[in-house]
Amino acid sequence: MNDSNPKALTFGGETHDGPLADISHLTEREKLNYRSKGMSAFGTYDYEQFKSDEDFELALACAAPYNCRYPEHCDEEMLHSFVDYQRSLYYHKKKYRVWEKEVLDPMVKSLADHALDAPQYNTSFLLELEKRKMECMDAYFSHSVTADENGNYPGGRWLRLCVKLLGYLVNESRIPDNKILAVNPRNISYPVSQWELDHFNNQTEESDKLRYGRKIYWHKTHRLYCHIRQHALHTWWD
Repeated sequence: MNDSNPKALTFGGETHDGPLADISHLTEREKLNYRSKGMSAFGTYDYEQFKSDEDFELALACAAPYNCRYPEHCDEEMLHSFVDYQRSLYYHKKKYRVWEKEVLDPMVKSLADHALDAPQYNTSFLLELEKRKMECMDAYFSHSVTADENGNYPGGRWLRLCVKLLGYLVNESRIPDNKILAVNPRNISYPVSQWELDHFNNQTEESDKLRYGRKIYWHKTHRLYCHIRQHALHTWWD
């Protein structure tokens, strides 16, 4: 549980084919109460009102036929589909709440502490704030119902690429030398001067190539990061 990396999910990764709970021992009043509780929870996804798995299963057994319109119009296929969906979502959310408390909440607290303690004058601290927020987002999405059994979700490629790029932007010493030497210096203007580009392109000044190339790489990385955010910010979770 103490890991923010994507992992297998309950929702969509397990099947729940067991029969509905036996409710023959319940009184008519108890059945009505469980049915009302279940229909309310299934309509709002408020599963936390169930005190136990048994409480959930009894409510599901009482309410399922009525959530499939009316008992006389609810065939076996419709009932099975509804029960499987509600069980999958219930047990997923149950495990998610444990993971959220153990992993995601500490990540969010670390993010908030950084925002409170970091100085207000340095760009790298703002970029670090963005990086930590995106790491929280990636952890959340990889454990949400939008993810598959491997923790991959729509838009995950772009969000994780942004986290990687921000790692370079926060600390340019992380940029590998081979990436710097292979950078394409075209399509880069301000704040990289022509003088710096000339020194980078001068093959006789090998010692300065890494120095000037690192700055070129940093600004190209920042431009790519901003471009991805511009076009993918609102679609990471769709």
